[in-house]
Amino acid sequence: MKKYFIKESYRPRTTLKYCDDTSNTDGWQKEVYMFAKTMAIKNGFSRIADIGTGSGYKLIKNFLDMETLGIDLPPTVNYLRKKYPSRMWSDVFEPVDNYDIIIAADVIEHILDPDILLDLIENSKPKLIILSTPDRDLLPPNCHDGPPNNKSHVREWTMLEFKNYIGSRFEIHDHFISNRPQATQTLLASL
Repeated sequence: MKKYFIKESYRPRTTLKYCDDTSNTDGWQKEVYMFAKTMAIKNGFSRIADIGTGSGYKLIKNFLDMETLGIDLPPTVNYLRKKYPSRMWSDVFEPVDNYDIIIAADVIEHILDPDILLDLIENSKPKLIILSTPDRDLLPPNCHDGPPNNKSHVREWTMLEFKNYIGSRFEIHDHFISNRPQATQTLLASL
């Protein structure tokens, strides 16, 4: 099994469990979306795509005045189309054109083959990429060799492992802990 720059002894989960985030607001990854908004304003960007948008709450709250596209699984997108019919939603995981920023906040750890997510981002050709995922070093010790305690996570990276993995594909501009109590690491990159 491919390791995605995670230490050899780590054991990922081998099955997926659907994670329904439609009831969540901004209790998780709030700072990731605030950072993305800061980057959008700083760079004069106005088109934002959010892969794994969940409830869509953070996307809409932070980018209400911008063109957005939320991408998620069909059950989630069905919910979003009813709740926010005036916004753009997609349940098709294929490249999107002309989006300035692509956000994937705490998504990559839910995917059996994260290279598929990185391929999608790369083929979409955004100007900036913002990714977040838990830092395994900030999680309870019993998480360090896997599988993750969170049953919907396939794998979790340390900061160094995540930097090496993403850096093998993209140019990293910033990488930091954005929320220590939630163990969130955030990464800013470009093609």
